[in-house]
Amino acid sequence: MFDWFKKREYSNVVKFPELKEVPYIEPPTKEKDPVIHYTIGHTDDNRISFTMGYTTLTMNRQGVAMLIDQLELYKNQLYIEEKQ
Repeated sequence: MFDWFKKREYSNVVKFPELKEVPYIEPPTKEKDPVIHYTIGHTDDNRISFTMGYTTLTMNRQGVAMLIDQLELYKNQLYIEEKQ
């Protein structure tokens, strides 16, 4: 009755297709993580903080305005010296 294992002819079975050779695709390289050089933030006591490396500078708004004025003055002095 059940002669499945004795049977040698498998004409009614679908054969697997022939394996094709697939070309090698190189995996994409991982992008390296971005390096953060500095951060500028706002603290909870209404001050502005500037962090660079291991150093953090914290100032109020008036201190930031004075620092910007000093940097602009320094920039203008460099510009005048370069023109001469």
